[in-house]
Amino acid sequence: MQTTPSENRRTQRRITVRIPIQVYLPGTDQPITAMNQDISWGGAQFVAVLPVEALSGTLRLVFPWRGRDRVAIEARVVRAQRLEAGHFQVAVRFASLSPRSQSRLEKLLQMLDVADGAAESPPAPLVRELEVAVDEVGAMREMLEQIGSGRLSITVFEAYQAGQSIRLAIRGADALPSLRLRARVLEVSRVKVEGFAQSELFALALGFEHPPTAITAFVELLIAQLPPVWKDPESSFAGAPDWLRAMHLARPTEDLALGDQQSDISVLESRYPDVLRSLAWAWGDPEAFDLAFQDLTLGDRVEPGGWPEDAWDELGLLQDVHDSAYGPPATRLSSLRPTRCR
Repeated sequence: MQTTPSENRRTQRRITVRIPIQVYLPGTDQPITAMNQDISWGGAQFVAVLPVEALSGTLRLVFPWRGRDRVAIEARVVRAQRLEAGHFQVAVRFASLSPRSQSRLEKLLQMLDVADGAAESPPAPLVRELEVAVDEVGAMREMLEQIGSGRLSITVFEAYQAGQSIRLAIRGADALPSLRLRARVLEVSRVKVEGFAQSELFALALGFEHPPTAITAFVELLIAQLPPVWKDPESSFAGAPDWLRAMHLARPTEDLALGDQQSDISVLESRYPDVLRSLAWAWGDPEAFDLAFQDLTLGDRVEPGGWPEDAWDELGLLQDVHDSAYGPPATRLSSLRPTRCR
């Protein structure tokens, strides 16, 4: 496993954008209209009339997006300055975004960056990225299990700031998965390792700025798709490296015993794993899940010639289960709109 931190040490770029946004206070359904002043990968600043008790908690911000879509973000207040006539200038850091909102936020920042590109020379980066290359099944499994627990420990060659929000890019070699996550540096400490006296090493503890349910579902899906690791202690492969133990080794007796029995692997798992990943990322968020489902059935990701019947049945089952557990989105409550389109 190797890490490649970004070479740019400057802080994230703040982009000036004065637009009205909606601010939801904890436990309320009616938003307060605020005027946003700037935004970055990690946070934003806005002016609004807010009660004093709301200046030290968690808020839900809703930014406009294309058409009637929105970018919804849970944010924590880090600083508030009283202005005049009951107004406050509030600085927040983003704490949690659904995968759909994260994708929209990145596109929004990129679009705003083009318009604001001449503001700095040379410009600061939109976000600092930490890239991790993983080439062993065991290392990937351990890393995914840590991510699923909500905290990842990793050693790097460059210092990061505690509290800094970064993009974590995990690149799996060969058949191993790759993923990108919003991460926040929780702790930083120097590490002394024998043989690395000439280099500075730093231990980072990372948390993640996504809903825990989405992280858990996504990680469980990726772990289930990892190549199996040979675990027979009596086998001559028991002490072999991961790349050898991860090979798909079939026992003839097991193959014969299967006979005409059907595999426990679903059609989507075996033939469309990327589809499961996209739905797992949106799991638990009715609007995000519906958008992901529309993309699979009506958008650019429709299978050429239509979905096979067995795959379509599994997609429909996933949507029915999600609707039962989390409810349909508001945009699909009308009986005039079919639940699924074939």
